[in-house]
Order: sequence, then C-alpha cells, then structure tokens
Amino acid sequence: MQKVYIFDLDGTLVDSMPTGVGIVLGFLDEKGIPYPDDIVTALTPLGYKGSAKYIADHLADDFTVESVYEYFKEQTLRAYGETIPLKAHVKETLETLKSQGYRLNVLTASPQLLTDICMKRLQVYDLFENVWSIEAFGMTKAEEGIYLEAAKRLGVEPNQCIMADDNLNVLKTAKRVGMATVGVYDASSKDVESEMRRIADKYVVDFAELII
Repeated sequence: MQKVYIFDLDGTLVDSMPTGVGIVLGFLDEKGIPYPDDIVTALTPLGYKGSAKYIADHLADDFTVESVYEYFKEQTLRAYGETIPLKAHVKETLETLKSQGYRLNVLTASPQLLTDICMKRLQVYDLFENVWSIEAFGMTKAEEGIYLEAAKRLGVEPNQCIMADDNLNVLKTAKRVGMATVGVYDASSKDVESEMRRIADKYVVDFAELII
C-alpha cells in the first residue's frame, strides 16, 4: 500500500490559481503580448522562474527573464503572505492522513520563499515531512527526473508514492515514472477534467474525498 503522499501546492492545497493565473496573464495583457489558449496548462508546471523564461524565450523576446520574474515576484509576495486561502477541508484531511500513518510532502513549482510564507501563515507547514520547491531540484515538474529524485530523497521507490496535483501534465509525467496519481479539481483545469479523470488513479472534487 502506498503511504507516501507528494502534494502540489497551488490549486491543490491552496486556492491560489486565480491569483497566479491573473498575475501571468496580467503581465502578458499589460504588455500586449499574444499567447495561445493553453498557456495556463503549459506554464503551471514550470513555476514562476520557468514561466518567466518561457515568456522571455518564446513570447516576448524584448523582455529578459529577470525582468519578467521580478514582476511576478513583486505581485505574488503580498498575495502568498496575506490573502491566499487553503482549499476546503484541506487542513483536517491532512491531519487525518497523517494520523493514519501517511508521510506527507509538498512539491511545488512556486518559489520556496512564497511557499514557506503561505504554508506557515495557514498553519499547515508542520504537517509535512518535506516542503520542496522545484528550486531544490533544478528541474521543473514537466521533467520525469524530478519525481525520480523526490522518491530517492524520500528513500522509497516511485511506485510507493502518490502524486496529488491539479495539473494534467504533472499527472501524466508522474505516472510515467510509476507513481500513483490523484487528480484534484481546480477551476483552472476544469477544461481538461475528463482527461484528468481518465489519467489519474483517483480524482477528487473535494479534498475530503482523499480519506479512505
């Protein structure tokens, strides 16, 4: 039985996707930069730094990666520190899972600074064995290697891990390395909900549905 959870943060544990999506699209709209319809799905696994690089490299070559990232950082610091809430039933579900003997971990594309500030404010940080940003791996969540390395650091095989995420691409990638997957509903990914239900081993609309 798999007893090691790896949770995404944004759109999975916290209701931050409207903020993150608004910041990214706000930058593109403000600067008059055109973008494809699937931009949110493409950028979410990359984190803010990866998104800044993608935008600078592919959508707005007159901006540097640093300038785009600074815009994102300034806009998000206040939101993560003051306003972003937990999604419904997250804290009590995590407490129950922990009491049932599950090892709880976070792997997020958000910067470590923002992640720590947000989770400590919401009083869930201490429930986790590890709280990892992709910064700690030098990889994005679009790469298979990050899941293999996370399992290695946890001292388990990938097939002993359960990856819970609201992003379709993350579920596909984690599944390719042998992890079990839980798709978590978020409004930002509702357009691909049917495919997430097909790909994931379990799909939950309410976080409390994780309790067996």
